[in-house]
Amino acid sequence: MDLFTPDEHDLIVELMNLGVGRAANALSQLVNDEVLLSVPRLEFISVPEAQVAFRKDLPPHLAGVSQDFEGFINGRAALLFPEARSLELVNAIIGEELSADEISELEHETLAELGNILLNHCLATLANQLKESIKTDIPRAFNVSSKELSSELSLYDPPATDSLVMLVQINFSLRNSALRGYLAFIIDLNSADIFLKSLRSYLADLTG
Repeated sequence: MDLFTPDEHDLIVELMNLGVGRAANALSQLVNDEVLLSVPRLEFISVPEAQVAFRKDLPPHLAGVSQDFEGFINGRAALLFPEARSLELVNAIIGEELSADEISELEHETLAELGNILLNHCLATLANQLKESIKTDIPRAFNVSSKELSSELSLYDPPATDSLVMLVQINFSLRNSALRGYLAFIIDLNSADIFLKSLRSYLADLTG
């Protein structure tokens, strides 16, 4: 995929790293624990390749939050957790001793709010650094298998198997628990002209 030069590719990773770092700080304050991050992995792949990547890299059953965005880039962001551990995260955020039934009732609402905070931190940082604007929709919580995740995150209905997506995947974990999570950003490369222009302008300012 030759849409972006190596410098532009590295810049995307750097900006996503900055955004995720700020999101991690917000999560750390919510759960009162240190958040450890992996280096963002950036791939330009087809929808079928994304399906293979999800099945390979993620737990078989997931709880997640997705949020659509549009502006200088269009796409869908997702925050993902192993389904079996999502209630543990909800309990950490709420900070109260609740019964399993009470936590379960609050799961989607809490995860949606968490997704709203984290995903908006990432997207707002990316937009601000590139001096662009972006608009996000209301986040939506869901439960899905990793095999079905590509359909859940598809930008098209039905999924367009011939389209290319920019997949940014970041793994994070909490220092004092075994909980791990994943951030994925699916960006529509069919509308990447403004994104590309913004990246080139940013790089020109750096070297100018």
